[in-house]
Amino acid sequence: MNLERTRRVTLSGVPEPVRLLLVGSNEAVRRGIELLLSGEAGVEIVGRAESANSAIRLGRELSPNTVLIDLESFGERGLEEAAEVRSQVSASVIVLSLRDDPQSRQRADEAGLRFVSKQAGSDGLLALLRERPMG
Repeated sequence: MNLERTRRVTLSGVPEPVRLLLVGSNEAVRRGIELLLSGEAGVEIVGRAESANSAIRLGRELSPNTVLIDLESFGERGLEEAAEVRSQVSASVIVLSLRDDPQSRQRADEAGLRFVSKQAGSDGLLALLRERPMG
């Protein structure tokens, strides 16, 4: 199943900025992603969380439109934790994974999560951030 992707636009026709909440237990990974995205126009990092519970709390407080979760930082329960965030926060949820296989992509899709592999590099991540689903 493929999610239809489209850009969100404001009434003036200008793309809506990405209001991003970064989630992962590894501070070095969070900082690396933040450094990568810091110079990107239209991307604002509104918060950082170390756990699914803190992501839910911050998601409700900060109203991001996108949550980026480092899947490996949650171990075997990564997809379940990400799905819980998705069910509690009104935002698109992207999972960032070391894996890049059809099964991982399908499991993420079935959970209503958007998937990007770390192997896709910064270009893959930026493309997915800019193509947020409507909703």
